[in-house]
Amino acid sequence: MMKFSSLRYLIAEGFKNVWVHRLMSIASVGVLLACMVMMGVALLLSVNVDSALGNLEDQTSFVVFFDDEMAQEQAENITYNVLANVENINKDTIKFISKDEGLASQQQVMGDEYAALLEYLKDDNPLPHAAQCTIEDVEKFESTILAVRAIQGVDHINEQGEVFKKLSSVRSMINNAGFWIVALLFVISVAIVTNTIRITMFSRKLEINIMKAVGATDTFIRIPFMIEGMLLGILSGIISTGLLYFIYKASTSAIESSFGMNVVPFTTIAPYLLVGFLAMGVLTGVISSLISIGKYLRREGSEFNAII
Repeated sequence: MMKFSSLRYLIAEGFKNVWVHRLMSIASVGVLLACMVMMGVALLLSVNVDSALGNLEDQTSFVVFFDDEMAQEQAENITYNVLANVENINKDTIKFISKDEGLASQQQVMGDEYAALLEYLKDDNPLPHAAQCTIEDVEKFESTILAVRAIQGVDHINEQGEVFKKLSSVRSMINNAGFWIVALLFVISVAIVTNTIRITMFSRKLEINIMKAVGATDTFIRIPFMIEGMLLGILSGIISTGLLYFIYKASTSAIESSFGMNVVPFTTIAPYLLVGFLAMGVLTGVISSLISIGKYLRREGSEFNAII
């Protein structure tokens, strides 16, 4: 088991590596910042689009129109006893709309210009009874509509199936694109930190060989480089979260004032974003250091021993 004094020495060496090669460290942090900010922008965009699409999907309602000659009592019975039992229909949102309520609704929509005409139609209302329903799972929209069409007494349905198909397609496309952007930028980040650690490693080549010669384990040699990589990643993660806050605040203010759209508050995303960046920074540092020093220890780490 490693002594506390040894661990403290190795941690100090990791901090020392960052400071001694500070120009390269700054360059690495800068490039990592760019990667993380782009990654963050992609994630924030995906979250907001997903939220907007989710709000639209919550409004996936359709109107069922019954046969023209159907009595109100029969239409109400179908609405609350048949439609309510169709799978994927939200029972709490089912609403029966009588022909009189339908005509009154049309009067509100069409305004005073057609008031006289609609008033005349009250005596011989041509509208059928109807029912308004909302589905629970947009993925089952088509099968739900088919089940409703099969109900006896249903004349036609006013629905927007194509719109919801496109919404689902857009959501899937954005989520897939976001995943691949994050994966690509993570690979780039690992490559950047790997090169930084490799430079540090070669500058300490003789020191590493001496440590190997006196019996230092590979783990003992690796730890300072792992700490160096982790520090670069953590620092980049913290700064990236701060930069994204200002970028997001400026962008959302412009969007809300220009288009009146509601966006997801940054405070609800920030904790997950920061934790994700810190985890990514630690993982990037560990992977990069293992790649750099591992390759060296396998191929070149025995040079000093060979000389002896």
